[in-house]
Amino acid sequence: MIRLLKINPFNKILAGAVFISVTFSFFLEFFLNIIPCKLCLYQRYLWVFLLLICILNIVKKDKGKLVKIIIILTLFAIISLSFYHSGVELGIFNNIISCISDNNGKANSIEELDFLIREAKNMDCAFAKFKILNLSLSNLSFIYSSSLFLLCLKVYNKNIFK
Repeated sequence: MIRLLKINPFNKILAGAVFISVTFSFFLEFFLNIIPCKLCLYQRYLWVFLLLICILNIVKKDKGKLVKIIIILTLFAIISLSFYHSGVELGIFNNIISCISDNNGKANSIEELDFLIREAKNMDCAFAKFKILNLSLSNLSFIYSSSLFLLCLKVYNKNIFK
């Protein structure tokens, strides 16, 4: 317990910030029923991986450069993916990842077709499903991960780039 108090406060702040991001994404999905597209899920997988690495960075006794480099590279991957996702939403990039649902429902009548259309979930990555201050979640992820990336570069600069 005493050892946890001696840990670099930035590592705890970073883990808390990543935890907030992961918790918020699950809150949006399970409590507000906002179904993520494939690109959103890939971003979430990276955030969860980053959370595990941050926890490892706090718990690990031997503080080597490798964990900090993995944190920075993971943040860079999140930045790249969220930049690409934002570009897909804005129509700048063509999406190379199929975001269309695999549901190939066959309708035998107009009523069945109507039901399939009304019950279909929007899984297209080009349409933002939720916005805060007119920014999509991929835009917010880009801003948030870029901020964390720059902070990590500043704080870890002494340890990594000697």
